[in-house]
Amino acid sequence: MNRPGGTMPGRGWAGSLAAGVALAGLVLLFFNRMAFSNLILARGDTLLYFYPYWTAAAAALQGGRVPLWNPDIFMGVPFLANSQAGFFYPLNWPLWLLVPTPWAVNGAIMIHIAIAGWGAYLAGRRTLALERVAAWLAAALFALGGYLTAQVEHINQLQGLAWLPWFFVAVAPIAGPATGQDRRALPAVVVVGALFALQLLAGHTQTAFISGVAVALWLFFHALGSFGHTGRNRTRVILRPALVMLAGAGLAALIAAVQLLPTIELTGQSSRQGGLSPNEVLSFSWNPLHLTRSLLPGYGQSLFSEYVAFLPLTALALAFAGGWVWRRNPAVRPWLFLLVAMLLLALGRFTPLYHVLSHAPGFDLFRAPARWLAVAALAAALLAGHGWQRLYQFAASDYPTAAARDRARRDLVRPLVAAGLFLALVIAWGYAAGWPARFIPAGSEAPFEYPHPLTLLGWLIEFALGALLLWVILGGPSDRARRATRELIVLMLAALWLGSRGLPYNQLTTPEAYFDLRPPQARLVALATCAVPDSPCIAPPGRFLSLSGIFFDTGDLPEIELMYADQLDPQAIYDYVVAVKHKEVLSPNLSMIAAVPSIDGFDGGILPLRVYSEAMRLILPDGETTTDGRLREFLTASPEPRWMSLFNGRYLITDKTGDVWRDGVFFDQQHPVEAGPDPVEIAAIPAYEATEIRLIADGAAPDLSVRAGGETWAIAPQAGDEPGLYTATLPQPATLESITLRPCAEPCLVRAMTLVDGRDGTFQPLTMPPYRLIFSGDVKIYENLASLPRAFVVHEWQQVADESAAVTAMRRETFDPAAAAVVEGGGPVAAPPGSGTGEVDITHYSPESVSLRVTSDVPGLLVLTDAYYPGWEATVDGRPATIVKSDVMFRGVFIDSGEHEVVFRYRPQTVRVGAWLSAMGVGLLIIAVVVIFRYTSSDRSPARRNDDEEEG
Repeated sequence: MNRPGGTMPGRGWAGSLAAGVALAGLVLLFFNRMAFSNLILARGDTLLYFYPYWTAAAAALQGGRVPLWNPDIFMGVPFLANSQAGFFYPLNWPLWLLVPTPWAVNGAIMIHIAIAGWGAYLAGRRTLALERVAAWLAAALFALGGYLTAQVEHINQLQGLAWLPWFFVAVAPIAGPATGQDRRALPAVVVVGALFALQLLAGHTQTAFISGVAVALWLFFHALGSFGHTGRNRTRVILRPALVMLAGAGLAALIAAVQLLPTIELTGQSSRQGGLSPNEVLSFSWNPLHLTRSLLPGYGQSLFSEYVAFLPLTALALAFAGGWVWRRNPAVRPWLFLLVAMLLLALGRFTPLYHVLSHAPGFDLFRAPARWLAVAALAAALLAGHGWQRLYQFAASDYPTAAARDRARRDLVRPLVAAGLFLALVIAWGYAAGWPARFIPAGSEAPFEYPHPLTLLGWLIEFALGALLLWVILGGPSDRARRATRELIVLMLAALWLGSRGLPYNQLTTPEAYFDLRPPQARLVALATCAVPDSPCIAPPGRFLSLSGIFFDTGDLPEIELMYADQLDPQAIYDYVVAVKHKEVLSPNLSMIAAVPSIDGFDGGILPLRVYSEAMRLILPDGETTTDGRLREFLTASPEPRWMSLFNGRYLITDKTGDVWRDGVFFDQQHPVEAGPDPVEIAAIPAYEATEIRLIADGAAPDLSVRAGGETWAIAPQAGDEPGLYTATLPQPATLESITLRPCAEPCLVRAMTLVDGRDGTFQPLTMPPYRLIFSGDVKIYENLASLPRAFVVHEWQQVADESAAVTAMRRETFDPAAAAVVEGGGPVAAPPGSGTGEVDITHYSPESVSLRVTSDVPGLLVLTDAYYPGWEATVDGRPATIVKSDVMFRGVFIDSGEHEVVFRYRPQTVRVGAWLSAMGVGLLIIAVVVIFRYTSSDRSPARRNDDEEEG
């Protein structure tokens, strides 16, 4: 039977299944800590992105709900439309239904590593005619090599990459110059379509793009080998694969339409609308400075995961031997060319080619060119399998003459010598690159490092052992030479094992990193819980904003270290402590786990919405903007109170790193107040008997008006010995009812105030308005006493053209979001009455539906401070009403005077249309499978059927 690689050895599904089982066993061995303990991943995107999304998705699935809307981040965003959630990916559902999120992620990782290995095994069999052991080795190198296993923290990317080798299994029957294979086009279309659909549903669109380009290039390189054939055959060889890929992509688009259409709609509303800038596209390019540590095992020395693509040194040498025969083996040529092409693309900004491609459709949608290394890793693994097979064939062959044996030996020695020189140069570059690294930035994500001595020792040991085994093999055919080929496999697996110990899947920690409820979380969860047990919660809780980083030590750090000292290694304890800190401050997206809504969020894909990024210009420093959230990285102080109030920001989380001790007294400096022309009253004063008030102020301290016991005292603070420290002594010890900062003749900024009892030296820090402190532990939680409710009525508004004009209008000092709004759009709006009273009661609140009872004495504008987005519909007293974009990013509905019932529902047409198209796509897939099955069952002789079974 003819194949691009020549005659392929017999193989049935039984053999393939056995290879798959063996690979699964090897995966369990390598992932034994993940498979046979309760330890979990708790770092980076796994903790802060995928755990939150998977938790919310699993809760929705278990509740029988399709999660269309996410109210807990970015003040509301689409949930389903964010493809990275992977809600419709079929392999997620069993895991979400059966096990908690951290172990669902663990299971998904191991399952997809095994799927990737099995696909690589079949790809080696089909495209390179590899024997079973050689194909199994190639599969192990790809599945357990550096690139794939370094991506475990990006579970959706790993899920998509797992299907990459299966594309080559699908298109192998239609590749190359073989004729008479048109009947295999339909099965190829079906499989390619299913594979693309799986990648799209897994939620990593870039992986689908990379796969499509890689397979197209592989087919093109195959077509180049057919140019010596007749014109008719050449045309068929080029067109047939192209049509199969196009038809497969079309089928995939139909199957995944329920995900694709909402995602496309979201892309149009994204802060990254219109694609990425060239600079963003070129970010995370594979820096040549990292070439050595990228291609060779680290042996405990870590590297940024996007750049990890190592194989054992022996495997790289075998890849040389496998690719050396590209001139006379047409099956090798496409893989070798593809390897070179992918390495060039991975270099990104370091090649002129990608500067051109960064403007091309498709390429301009994604960053991280280093991800092309995924295909290079597959090509290198398969070539290494081919190289091992050449060695085994040499060791096991019975050559008729010594001259024939010597020719075969020379044919292997040349590439292995070249490989040795290449590896020596790569190792030397690891040290020589230190000089250009002084002038060429290596990137903040991966600063340049020289290889550690232990790493170098590992390379030298493997190099020496590999050279020894190759010397034995090249000594000539013998039983010892055949054993040496098997020992070579053991050496490569050992190098993989040792080289992967520092990869993320071995950096596990206690499950309490996910399950523990830390005190600040508990406080916010309690505030978000119904006041009356077992009663339905109607109104949503107020939102929070976390300004705290994780640059603090938890108060229970000694207890944590003592508790886990005998259970976890130091790195695992460190990861647990970092996870605890993230939970203490409720870092972006963790609000989805706690079910407490946040103003902030985090996403590196197509969120946040463009309108969100525009609205955040109200609180970010001038010239700053955010395209992925994480406001705390931009804000150095609390936002202006009117914007916190507009955003329904009821709670503020901060750490204590900005607070100070002065003269033995603690001062909370989180909310400085400028005493301007109007007095500032501090009403949230704890019950504490004080003898004096101490202030930290820039410039002169304002005079104070203090009320206590029905009396009011006017006090002028006196400067102390320390600069900026003032003391206002009370006429007598008293429990204060209020403190008013009187207007200053010149600008004065009060940074902090603390009540002090001079009789015993105790003190009580005060919180400046409009906040009051409601929790103080490792971090602080403040309540915004001036926060607006989630929905309210205004009676003053103005109309502007777009978001930018809205931001400009709202920045005016006279703009009061509690009384006025800015609406956008070209349609006419009624003239505002200017004043009036209104009241709003939320009678029902769920992610996709909000019901409100609204009362107003004059016509007004109902403002619901949830994000404006296509697909939301409104009714007023059962009649359709227009939703207007209000205050840059929120929903507004004009109402008449009187009492009304207003209902908002999220009914995106893209989901409904997508569901119908997906049903059609699945139906076409089923019909095609039935047609293929009936055709192959009725049209084959027993001999033909047996032959096709061997094709797998």
